[in-house]
Parts: sequence; structure tokens; C-alpha cells
Amino acid sequence: MKPTLRKCRILGAVVFAVALLAACSPEFNWREVHAPDGDYRVMLPGKPASMTRDIRLEDLSVPMTMQGARVDESSFTVAVAKLPDGEAGTRETALAAMRAGMLRNIAATSEKVTQTTVMLVDAAGVMRGRAPALRVDAQGSVNGKPAQMTAGFASLGTRAYQWVVIGSATPAEQVSTFIESFRLVPMPMLDGGSSGASSQAVRPTLPAGEAASAKGSSK
Repeated sequence: MKPTLRKCRILGAVVFAVALLAACSPEFNWREVHAPDGDYRVMLPGKPASMTRDIRLEDLSVPMTMQGARVDESSFTVAVAKLPDGEAGTRETALAAMRAGMLRNIAATSEKVTQTTVMLVDAAGVMRGRAPALRVDAQGSVNGKPAQMTAGFASLGTRAYQWVVIGSATPAEQVSTFIESFRLVPMPMLDGGSSGASSQAVRPTLPAGEAASAKGSSK
């Protein structure tokens, strides 16, 4: 990878980490948060901070919107990259680059990948299906301190998503609350379209080869 691309990703992470300090809370105060565009819902442990900036994912230059909160040394963040098209190859490239970037951010020394799913809901929050996703659990370090990361990755239409918790000793219950709360709201459902839109109508995509190599089973 070119140094300039790596610097861009690291800078984005650093800038948002600073923004999260303003949203830091001494305790977990969970609340449901909706995406600025309404295309996802998630539980966050405090009042969220958000920002949008242009980033590079391999050869793609895309806007990424990040929203998150921090409790002590644990950060909980959702990031959405708006892609130039919904082609499978574009989504695969974006997801692979997002995953690699997060592993680099914690200088990962170990990684466990599990194939799973994410729930699809309509604008009223009613479940309409499920889409494939990856869960990644990794160990590494941040600023010389041990760090644990649990993250989810998925794509739908022209958007690629990651939802990530990073901390030195984040309680497992709090990690699960965040990771398992993430829901996608397909755009046709937001626009009042048919609730028949499903994971088959707008097929999400995993990085190439992950369906065969990921460990674990779908929930």
C-alpha cells in the first residue's frame, strides 16, 4: 500500500478519536442511535459524536461518515462508506480495505473471523430479513497498550459498513450489546418502497473468498 493512502486512513482514525473525547462518558448509558441518512440503527453507550471526511479505500476515493461514543478507554464506532456503485467487486474492495485498515490501527497480532448475519429492518424497525456479514475479533495494541477489537463488516447497495469496539478491557456484555444491536435499513424501505425488498433484492457482499474461509456458522 502506498504511504499516502495509509497516512490518510490513520489521520482519519486519529481525528475521529479526538472527536470522541468530547462524547466520552464515565459509564455506559445505552441509547438507540440512527444513522444521519437513516440507513442503520445501533445502540451506543453515550451521546454520539459524528464526522464525515473523504478517505481512500485502495483505489476508491469515497466519503465516509463516522458516528460513535467513548466510555473510559473503550470506543464504539460505526462508519459508512458511500461507494460509487453497487457492483460486487466495488463492495468487496471496500470491505477488504476497511477491515485491513482497522487491523492496522491496532497493530493486530491475532485475528479470528466468523461468518454471521446482520438484521434488515424497515423504517418502523420491523425485521424484514437478514444479510451476510463478518465478525472480526482481534488482539493488538494502541499507543503501546494492549487493545482488543471486535468488529462487524457488511455492505448493502452502494454502501459499506463497519461497526467497531476497541478497548483494553471492555466488558464482554457491553461488546455484545453494541455488536448485536446493529441493524441495516435498506434505502427502498426508508423511501416508503415495498417491504418486500430483502437481502435478495439488494444482495450484500462479503470480501472475495470469505464465505468459504470464514470460521464459525451463521446466526
